[in-house]
Parts: sequence; structure tokens; C-alpha cells
Amino acid sequence: MSVVNYRKLLQKVSSICLLSLSCYVAAASKPFIDQLLNAADEQRSADPVRYADLMQQLRLAAAEMDEQQRDFLNFLTAYQEAYKDSYQSAEIKFKALMVPNKPVLIRFRAALTLSNVQMIRRQFLEAFSNLSFAMALMPDIDDVKWRNQAYLSAASIYSEAELYQESLDSLQLLDTTVLSPRDQCINQYLNLKSKHALGVAQTIPEIEAISAQCADAGEIMISQASNTHAAWYYLTNQSPKLALDYLHARLPEVEKTGYNRLLIDVYHLIAQAHVALSDYPGALAAIAKLEAAAKSLQNSRPVVAGLKLKALALAQEGNFQAAYTTHQQYSDAERAMRDEHSNRQLAYQLAKGELLKKNQQLKLMKEELRVIELENQLKKQQAERDSLYIGLLSFASILLVYITYRLVRRHRFYKLAAENDGLTGISNRHFFDLQLQKQVKRCKQQQKSLGVIVFDLDFFKLINDNYGHDVGDKALQATVRICNHFIRSGDIFGRIGGEEFAIALPDCQPDKVLMLAEICRDAIEQLDCSEFQSGLKLTASFGVSYSQISGYQTTELMRHADQALYLAKYNGRNRVESYDQMQPHPGRPLINTPLR
Repeated sequence: MSVVNYRKLLQKVSSICLLSLSCYVAAASKPFIDQLLNAADEQRSADPVRYADLMQQLRLAAAEMDEQQRDFLNFLTAYQEAYKDSYQSAEIKFKALMVPNKPVLIRFRAALTLSNVQMIRRQFLEAFSNLSFAMALMPDIDDVKWRNQAYLSAASIYSEAELYQESLDSLQLLDTTVLSPRDQCINQYLNLKSKHALGVAQTIPEIEAISAQCADAGEIMISQASNTHAAWYYLTNQSPKLALDYLHARLPEVEKTGYNRLLIDVYHLIAQAHVALSDYPGALAAIAKLEAAAKSLQNSRPVVAGLKLKALALAQEGNFQAAYTTHQQYSDAERAMRDEHSNRQLAYQLAKGELLKKNQQLKLMKEELRVIELENQLKKQQAERDSLYIGLLSFASILLVYITYRLVRRHRFYKLAAENDGLTGISNRHFFDLQLQKQVKRCKQQQKSLGVIVFDLDFFKLINDNYGHDVGDKALQATVRICNHFIRSGDIFGRIGGEEFAIALPDCQPDKVLMLAEICRDAIEQLDCSEFQSGLKLTASFGVSYSQISGYQTTELMRHADQALYLAKYNGRNRVESYDQMQPHPGRPLINTPLR
């Protein structure tokens, strides 16, 4: 055999061997890839570093994956991008997995996770819509593990939306007998978070037991999030030094997670502890870290509370100009946060109403199909069944009218719930703003005067702390009842915060606006609260603005009234101040806004 022929034979044998080897590797790699995918799925929130390593290995093996494995990899990739705050890219990937030709389980999981992502991005209506999409797939999910995942995700979404009772209701649906250690950790943490928000006291041993359980399950991030509640406990019980020591001892583990939402919670608590200890440089240092970690979370509660602490710390250090500027930022951020809360509530009610509407439409369709079937039967049986046909058709018509009537009533109910404050019955912040904008536009066109009053109850937090939230709620209701006696039918009365109210008075001159504010202030001071709490006396501070000074701008009218309210607080509370009294003049100090 010649050398050339020998080389050709060797090349053919090598090619055959390589082809066989590649086929063997491809066949053998499928179970291995499944193991990697499942391992990455388990490590998603438990160990970010390990998760990143597994994802790198999976991307290298992507060419050898089948379609189902690639869908799983795309799901894990979208989750990783969401964890790193690349929300837009993550949302695109999740939506690509929710199309009908994808496996039902991957659609189900993608919808649940996307709902969580959209809740973080403050896309409330889309978040609740995708949660409904996932729940609609529940009948096709046989595995109790994934059904539990749905209830946990729903509880997490409701918790993020500050619908804490709904979160607890979802957790009640869990089959706890089959929960994995990780899911049991999430269940206990969401219970802790919701009960804390609803005012149910938790002890340090209870909190640390949940933290230890999550640590044992490998959920370090959730374990550290549980620890923040222990710090809250210490701060609430006037032990800021214990809270600070507790947080600093766990800060390295918290920072190792790299999770910004947890970081800003911890930095806010550290800043609050420093302020309680009168260590204002320490507080400002912690707030600087909070602001660096905030990124896309600008209107979250820790960030807004951090601005308030920063203004206080700057004022205590004598930097009054920076304190005033920071307090303005805090006021704007707090207002945006309150608006966001109203939007969440409205989105939830709209999504709930939309789901109800779809269910009713489905019932109507079933009824229509039933009527058609009956008509076909009646045609076959001809004259002897005519009477039965008429009776059934009449019944169906009455039923349709009844269902339509119920739909209209429910629509009115949800519209009322979306516009009014559930506790006091007056306009909520969102609806108040809409009505104020309309009146401002009308008064501007007609060159009519318009006034705005903003007031809140003095030392309301002490009422809640000393007598309980039930007494605080009754105090708010009594305040609204007495003020309603003096408000005209065309005025707009709304609750714009916890204990903060606003009144818009179209076609009303400044002296009449001031008079109404003084009347309401005096009426609140004279309130007899003995029927629900003996010894309780209420007072309120009022701020007033007018279109003659603030112009026909909704934001300016509200902002100037708010600043006048701060002046009333500064000058001793239980008084009425007008924005025109705040014009700068020699000898007037900068206002260091007191805590309400």
C-alpha cells in the first residue's frame, strides 16, 4: 500500500471515530444538561455566585440542547437578568416563553416570574394581569410543587403591592406537607413580612428562627432579609445601639448578596439607628450608601425615608440650606410614593374587575351555547316542544338580564372603591388629584379664584402608639365628619396621606378659604372624642394656598399649601398659615420642618 493510500485510509477511520464519539457525547450529555439546569434552578436565589457559574456552563452547552432545554435555559437567563436589574431584557425573554406553542409549565413559570418583575418595575396593571394569566393555567398543572410555587409567587406579588392581607390569604392555600426547605423558608418570611406590616408583633426568637431556617435551606438573601425585622424590633423598642450592632454584624453577608432591594433596607435601618443615637455623620454615611444602591428604586419606602433622615441629619449639623433642599426632595418623593400606592390599589381593583368580567363573559358564552343546543333539540322535536323552548329561552333571557345587572352593580362598586378612601369615605389621593386638575383648568378658563387647604392631625403617631390603630382610625373618621359640615357641595375633600387631608375650593376668595380653614381647625379642636377614647383631644395644623399667588398649577397649589402646613407646624401646631405669609423677609429663619 502506498503512503498516499495509507493516509487516505487513516483519514477515513479518524472521521468515522470522531463522528461516533460526537454522537455518543451528544447522547450522553442530555441527562447531564438536565442536571445542570435543575441545579441552576435550585441555586437561583440561594447562591448567586454558584448560579452564575452554572449559567456559564449551560451557555457553553447550548448547542447540544433540545428545544425544551433551551426554553428552560432562556427562563433561567431571564431570571438572572432580572436579578441584575436588567428588567427590560428579562421581560422580553419571559414574554417569548408565554406563547401557546411553549410547554404549559414553562409558560406558567414565566408568567409568574414576569409578574414579580413587573411589580418591581411598578408596572402594576401588567403584573396583576400576568398573575391572572398564570392562575388561569393552574388547572393544567398537576404537580403540587408548582401549584405551591404559584401561591408563593402570588403571595410575594401581593406583598410587593402592599396588599398584605391578600398575601396571607394566598399562603393559606399552600399544601405545607410537601413544601421543600426553600419554599418553607419563603412561606415563613412572607408571613413575617405581612404580619409585620399589619401590626402583628413578632419576637426576636421567632424572627431568628425564620432566619436560621432560611440559612439552613441555603437562602442567604431571604435569611438576611428576615434579620431586618429583628433590627426593626430593636428600633421600635428604643434600643438603637442593639439594632446597630445587630446590623453591622450581618452587613458583610448582606453586601455579599449584591441584592439592591435588601441593601437599601439595611442601609436605611443603619441610618435610622445612627440618628436615634445622635450620630449624624454616621447616618449620612449610611444614607450615601443607600443612595448609591437605590438605582431604579427611587420611590421605594427605604429611599424616601432615607431622604427624611438625611434632611434631619443635615439640619442637626447646621447645614440648613442643604437640609431644606433635601426636605423638598423628600416631599416630592413621598408624594410620588403615595401616588404609586394609589396606582397599585387601582391596578389591583381593575385587574380584579377584569378577571370578574372575563369569568362572567365565560358564563354568558356557556349559557348561549346551552340555549343554542336547546334550540336544536327543539327543532327536531317540532311542535310538541315549542312550549318548552319558549320557557327555556325566557329563562335564559332573564338569567342574562340578571347577570348583566350584577355586572353593572359590580362595575359601580369597583369604580367607587377606586375613587374613594375606604376608611373615611372621601376621595382618595388619586381621585382627588384628578378632580383638582379639572377644577384648576375650569377656574383658569373662567378666571375664577381657587384655594387649596392641606391639613393633618397633630401628633397622630402618638395617638396610634398610645391608644392603638383602631382609635386612630376613629379619630380620622370623626375629623372627616366634622369638616364635612362646613364644606360646600362643589368643594373637593380628599384624604391624601395617612393623617393628611386636602380641600380644594373653586370659586372661593382667599379670605373665605382662610375662614373655612379656621372653622375646621376650631371644630377639630372642639371635637368630643369621649365616645371612643376618654381623655383624647385632637388638634390639626392647616396650610393654605391661592391661585392668586400660586397660579393655576396643580402641583404649585399643593406644594405651596404643603409648605404653609409646615410653617404651621413650625410655629407651634394647631393653627392656620397661608403661603403668602411665607414670603422671605429679614429675620425670618429657614424652616426646619418638624416631625408630624
